[in-house]
Amino acid sequence: MTVILGLTLILVLLAFLFYKYIRKLNKYLYLIAIILGVISFLQEITIINLGYVGLSFFLIVMFTGVLEKSEIKKRLMGVRAEYAILGTIFVIVHGLKFVVFSIDFYFFWDAPINFYLGIAAFFICAPLFITSFMWLRKKLKGKTWKKLHQLSYLFYLLVALHLILITNQRMWYYIVIFSVYFILKGIMIVQKNHGKTKEIPVKTKPIQT
Repeated sequence: MTVILGLTLILVLLAFLFYKYIRKLNKYLYLIAIILGVISFLQEITIINLGYVGLSFFLIVMFTGVLEKSEIKKRLMGVRAEYAILGTIFVIVHGLKFVVFSIDFYFFWDAPINFYLGIAAFFICAPLFITSFMWLRKKLKGKTWKKLHQLSYLFYLLVALHLILITNQRMWYYIVIFSVYFILKGIMIVQKNHGKTKEIPVKTKPIQT
């Protein structure tokens, strides 16, 4: 867990200091991520194929959406799409590594439930990943894009269950992290709906004379 939190803090710091460059050089960063992902896939154990790097990116993507308005939120929002794409690249490496591992050792159809939850999260992540690229996002209607990306909450839930059901020493850390996120998200939704209710104009009858 120390590795994940350390990576997350480093990525937050990089976003805060270099958000303009991350946006400007995003294509080069994607290429570097793919190269690192391929190298990691060919290795036995790394922090990339174990999923730590991908998770660190997605923790930032998740919590950026529930932060209060501030300079840090502004800068993180500026690289949120880039971080989501980079995170997905590393998550794909993690997923493929374990699928190949399961096939090599003949347990694909006899794996624990957290394995299949991870696969489900992978398939839900695919359309979110593709439509995070700006050139494709521009081709979709705003409402269509927003509705599609509501699947991200299901993705986060599946990832949470995937991690928690591994039942290792980090289980309680994952429970706390994802519980905090979903509580904050729930509060945000309630506040947003309450604000909309206040904005509804009250119809008044004309005064009879």
